[in-house]
Amino acid sequence: MSSSTQLQPFIEKLVGEGKETALHIVEAIVSLAWLWPLRGIFFSLTHPHIILSVRNAVLKSLLTSVVIFVLLAFFTYLPQAAVLAIFTGPLAPIFALFLVGAESLLLLTLLARPLFLEPALTHVFDATLLASGQAQLVKHGKTRARGSATSGVEGVLARPLQAFTKDGVLRYVLTLPLNFVPAVGTVLFLLINGYRGGPGWHARYFQLKGFTKGQRIALVEKKRAEYTAFGMVTLLFNLIPLLGLVFTFTNTIGAALWAARIEAESNLIESAGVNQETSTAKIK
Repeated sequence: MSSSTQLQPFIEKLVGEGKETALHIVEAIVSLAWLWPLRGIFFSLTHPHIILSVRNAVLKSLLTSVVIFVLLAFFTYLPQAAVLAIFTGPLAPIFALFLVGAESLLLLTLLARPLFLEPALTHVFDATLLASGQAQLVKHGKTRARGSATSGVEGVLARPLQAFTKDGVLRYVLTLPLNFVPAVGTVLFLLINGYRGGPGWHARYFQLKGFTKGQRIALVEKKRAEYTAFGMVTLLFNLIPLLGLVFTFTNTIGAALWAARIEAESNLIESAGVNQETSTAKIK
């Protein structure tokens, strides 16, 4: 058997996966879910009370971002720019800045989120839902959460808005070197982490709904391309030097606005079903 014949199944599999990835990217773009982070920024400007209600956390985030980014830039920027110059030439300074931003995001998330960020993000998510007319969802969700506080809800549902699980941190670290590959590597870095991390922005919504693991997986798979688009853009905003962690608040607002839209559509479908059943019962 020739070597080309042996390689043919591998090549066919590679081509097939490439087509699936390309189709997924197209679906993600067409879904327009990447607009929700932008809507989150606009909503925060038109509803400043939401951000002002957690201004202490925002200021701490900004200060922490500046300190960590400056330290990383001082110690790692030039060495990384030198290595990147081999692969990217004159674009090395730009890609090195992006890489420092990615590294600072990882440190910021690990340090800031458990200390002061997560409670503030949860508050922002709930406040956005309230401002979007989803008071019943928040009220019932909080009541359900208090009633099941000792029920052992697992995984991300017990830790709303936790961006990096252990697997997430490992994946993030392992994919960081992709940024050494010009342009394509950065896109792959965003795609891989956006694909896996996108659904995490709705962890609070899943908790308020009281979703089981199966229900959460079903919704995520139904909207997989949308979550990928959302995850890629939120990650891109988070990688902006100095301001990345601050964008976590507007990204959370965008996620809550999207959750409010999903909830509103779900309520319409349920209402239509109830009305249809009522009409059928009357005819009988």
